[in-house]
Amino acid sequence: MSESFEQSIVSLLEEHVELAISTVQELRAEKLELEAEVARLNSDVLQRDTKIQELETRNSELEEELELERLAATQERSEVKERLEGLMSVLAASNETEGLDTGDEIDFTAQDDELAEASPSPSSEAGSGHSE
Repeated sequence: MSESFEQSIVSLLEEHVELAISTVQELRAEKLELEAEVARLNSDVLQRDTKIQELETRNSELEEELELERLAATQERSEVKERLEGLMSVLAASNETEGLDTGDEIDFTAQDDELAEASPSPSSEAGSGHSE
């Protein structure tokens, strides 16, 4: 083989080796960048998991608090209803013992809790005024 041909082959091989070396270096740099990105994303996932867990715990606490408030409101409604019924029976007994006919009777009726909350009854509004 001629010497120039051998030099040409050696030169070509050197170029390929240099190209391979630079490609390997680029791939290593990209690998490091990707590994850093994966680590950052994993950290984000862990932070979000922690935040989700905190929110789920807070949600459970709020649900428990809401249930307690509902129970307290139901109990308070029952107590008010019992007191109202007691007052109504005292008034009814008082009217029976007095025997007075005033001509104007006030109609006290116990309403369902849900109906009472939805709209006040006209008879209770009219009966609550004072005559002067």
